[in-house]
Amino acid sequence: MRDIKDIARYVGLSLIAKGLTVSPLKLQKLLYYVQSWYMVFNGRQNTLFAQVPQAWVNGPVYPEIYYQYRDKVSNMCDHLTAKDFDTEDVNATLAELALKLQLTADETELLDSIVMLYGSKSQNGLIFLTHAELPWVEAREGLAPYQRSEREISLDTMHDYYKARHERNKQKKVMEQ
Repeated sequence: MRDIKDIARYVGLSLIAKGLTVSPLKLQKLLYYVQSWYMVFNGRQNTLFAQVPQAWVNGPVYPEIYYQYRDKVSNMCDHLTAKDFDTEDVNATLAELALKLQLTADETELLDSIVMLYGSKSQNGLIFLTHAELPWVEAREGLAPYQRSEREISLDTMHDYYKARHERNKQKKVMEQ
């Protein structure tokens, strides 16, 4: 099990290294997708980190990471810099983090693909995306749109939802051939 703070640094710095923007709000959504897809490819019982996201108004949030980065910028939508991740040498720090986290080549490839796929979207796009997907919707059931909540999003639902989506995509590719 890896430390979510190290994973957050790795994801944030990966975005910066690829020339993509990262805000505290966007970082939350990427962590959510990292955990979801990690379970799809490694089994539900295998999570990358121990924390479970909560279904906040703007989508999935890991409170520990929220509190770590909320004061780095004046607004949760403002962009973080390498300095906000305690470095000035992005590539060297990424290499150090990969070693510290003991990421395998497959895990590094998975994280990089998630960073590219979801990191290229705007934070508002990611909010709309998570709001349209079952895990967040299920956890928010019965709540008013702007009602504060600390309800946890089910890891089982995250795994099952994205696994089913992955299977549909695989079938679609097979049928197109």
